[in-house]
Formats: sequence, C-alpha cells, structure tokens
Amino acid sequence: MIVVASMVVAAIRAVRGPGDANRAVMADLSYFCAVALFVLFVIRQGSAVALDVVMLGSLIGILSTVALARLLSRGQR
Repeated sequence: MIVVASMVVAAIRAVRGPGDANRAVMADLSYFCAVALFVLFVIRQGSAVALDVVMLGSLIGILSTVALARLLSRGQR
C-alpha cells in the first residue's frame, strides 16, 4: 500500500513539477516503485527466475537515471 501511495505522489509531482530535474527524479521514483511492486508479486509467487528479471530491470533503471542526469547537465560534471 505504501509503494502504491508513493507511486501516486510521484506521478502527481512529475506532472506538476517545476523543472526537468524534478520530473526526472519523480519518473525514476515511479520506475523503482513499479519494480518494487513486481518484487512483491515475485515474492508471493516464489519464482526464482523472476528475481533475475528484477535485477536486470534495476540495472536498466540505474543506467537510465545516469544517462538522463548527463543529458540534463549537458555533459558537465
């Protein structure tokens, strides 16, 4: 229930956010909330294969966050 509530708050904040960075962070939060919901489903089902999918999805989420941060900062460190 808490994961769903944070997903709703993140979606509202992403729509009403003042800047691109704020929207990017909320999109990232929404993505990882969706991954958390999938983890809860996998734990309930007891599938070991789906845990590999969760790890791959988390890796893709982290890499997309880094790529988006590079785009927003225009390549500056």
